[in-house]
Amino acid sequence: MRKLLLITFIAIAVITFVVTRSAYSIEKSDHDCLKCHNVTNAEVLNLLKGSFPDIKVLDVRPAQVKGLIEVTLESQGQKGILYIDSSSKYLISGSILDVKTKANFTQQRYNEINKVDISQIPLDDALVMGDKDAKYRVIVLDDPD
Repeated sequence: MRKLLLITFIAIAVITFVVTRSAYSIEKSDHDCLKCHNVTNAEVLNLLKGSFPDIKVLDVRPAQVKGLIEVTLESQGQKGILYIDSSSKYLISGSILDVKTKANFTQQRYNEINKVDISQIPLDDALVMGDKDAKYRVIVLDDPD
């Protein structure tokens, strides 16, 4: 089932790219599409909940490509990124890459949303090796099973 969803998303992404590539620029938009189109988390949730019933929309913001809106979402404990065109007709799943710099904008955003706040890791019962008050710490997580 997941493979079918993934293939569907890839097909939608390719078709959308071919149809819209002449209409949009790969450079970051100076214009905030969300000001004109005013897409809210609730609207995106209504758009997606038919396909993804247990989805939670975390953030909606302009994407790196003019005319696309980046949607950060969470489903079954996993965070992900989808793109919706400003007319809300097309859903795109995949990476946005800068051809010149080879930067993967989607991967950069994944890294941001999945960053672990190490200050939230409880260390009360941790095994400490070396100086307890050292300037730098290395935290090793292990599963004993």
